[in-house]
Amino acid sequence: MGSDGNAQMKTGHPLFLAPFTLMLMACSVESSASETAAPPPATPAPIVRVAKAERLDASNVVTATGTLQFEVESLLSFKTGGIITALSVDEGDAVKAGQVLGRIDLTELTAAVAQADAAVTLARAQYDRTKALTDKGLTPAARLDEAQAGLDQAMAARRAVSFNESQGQIIAHKSGVVIQRLAETGQTIAPGAPVLQIGETGAGLVLRVPVSADEAARLKTGDKARMTLRGVEPADRESTIVRIAAKSDAATGNFDIDLAAGDVTGLRSGLTGTVEIETAPLAAHTARLRIPALALLDARADQGFVYVVSAEKIAARRAIETSGLEDGHVIVTSGLKPGEQVVSEGAAYVRDGQPVKIAQP
Repeated sequence: MGSDGNAQMKTGHPLFLAPFTLMLMACSVESSASETAAPPPATPAPIVRVAKAERLDASNVVTATGTLQFEVESLLSFKTGGIITALSVDEGDAVKAGQVLGRIDLTELTAAVAQADAAVTLARAQYDRTKALTDKGLTPAARLDEAQAGLDQAMAARRAVSFNESQGQIIAHKSGVVIQRLAETGQTIAPGAPVLQIGETGAGLVLRVPVSADEAARLKTGDKARMTLRGVEPADRESTIVRIAAKSDAATGNFDIDLAAGDVTGLRSGLTGTVEIETAPLAAHTARLRIPALALLDARADQGFVYVVSAEKIAARRAIETSGLEDGHVIVTSGLKPGEQVVSEGAAYVRDGQPVKIAQP
């Protein structure tokens, strides 16, 4: 290029500077655009209602409400399927042991028995012929063994279909009361499908009530109780605990307690009642709080989550332990302190660490 070319490079040739000029312009435009772009709108804080975790006073009286039911309740069904031709009882009817309660159409079963009878006759004739030939030495003994096996199979099949034919009716095994009628005459029923629910009067009635886990831990079979039944006379009666569930309800965490209702005269399954059971008081150090049931999220037996709202109105997700329900509230055994605020309405719209607005009462 010579000296002229060097001079042009030193002074800045237009072709040489053009790419750098364009790059600088692009960066300037991008910077200007980023400076003028509006920030994304902030997510509005959800409006929620809150409730305080309230301390429950320790008490030596467990109070619970439940429903009256037979201590022994059975579902009766037909062993084989078919069309129901008769149901002689309805809900509320008394039944006696040995009473026929229902029947199904036996046409198919009767035909099956006749077919089995024919199979037995054929197998027996085959056996007789084979035995006669074997006795004369005209056929090997193995043929007689095969004929004997065929006869045994045919007789076994006949016993099976005869038994099914005898099961074409429902018979009450114990005296009781029809609690539910689950099918109707003319209906085609599947084998084993429930048709009638019977409560055995001889086993007595019990009031089944749910109690929290810590209350169940203070109770035992044989504890005395005061029972009040609604709609009957006398309403008040003495009772005892006859059963304590070995496992809590998966949804609520409560344990079912059965209490004997005593004299069943005038009592019917489904009546409601309340019991008061005097027991040992809770230990002084046992902290029991309650919060509204709607505040509990992802409940599983005795565990769940709540959103705790701080003084700065920030919602934080926190795990808690519970021991059942009581009057529309969840009993909390750990995870909360008295006076802490939890989201009682609107928790579905809240996220962990998110600011919230508290609705006015």
